[in-house]
Amino acid sequence: MSEQKSGIEHGPNRGEAFREGVRHGLAVPSIVVFATMLGYGSLAHANGFSAFEAVLSTALVWAMPGQVAMADLKASGADLFVTLLAVSMASIRFFPMATIMVGTFRSVAPHPLKRILLAQLMSASTWPMGMAAAQRMSLPSALAYYWPVGGLCIIMGCIGTLAGYWLSADMPATIRLTLVFLNVIFLSLLFALNRDRLVILAVCAGAVLGPPLHSIEPNYGVILTGLIGGTIAYLILGKRR
Repeated sequence: MSEQKSGIEHGPNRGEAFREGVRHGLAVPSIVVFATMLGYGSLAHANGFSAFEAVLSTALVWAMPGQVAMADLKASGADLFVTLLAVSMASIRFFPMATIMVGTFRSVAPHPLKRILLAQLMSASTWPMGMAAAQRMSLPSALAYYWPVGGLCIIMGCIGTLAGYWLSADMPATIRLTLVFLNVIFLSLLFALNRDRLVILAVCAGAVLGPPLHSIEPNYGVILTGLIGGTIAYLILGKRR
């Protein structure tokens, strides 16, 4: 424990961490987000969104399942309340992630507006990067690292949405759907890099259980996959700790 604390104390300062965040934010995460949002932009155009609505939905919702649900419900003419409820339910999985992240950075982000921005910039791609930074840097440096990572990803997401909207006429439906699910593949690979056997087992269990659970219960397949996959990993390896 003392060695770990010593390593964090001698980690990068805030300036160095910020520059590292810029480099990482401009690398694979932003590229994957851009490509994913190309598919969403095309989908939004096909479902009757204006360009402004498509970009605004990316900036404010910032969660692919919720955005896809909103686009589908808009195309079907659903009531506004139903749309808001569906988007909220599709994004509920981020609640525990946001709670952990805000709690981790509470001491270095005391202002409520800063905490709200911290949670708003969070996505399935940036959350593990921010939490990993908090493990290997001091909290002020980790926060300085997280701001450019989260900010660049959401900016590239908005640019990708707009580009996909404009290119929608030339984008086949198969490519559009493939791009939408590209972020899921990236997230799986990101977790696979974790050397914790508990995490690896949970990801593998989820990969096996996901398709059959989705076919059995499409509405709750993702939630059940995470719950059952994580529980299996904990029962096998977690209790030993």
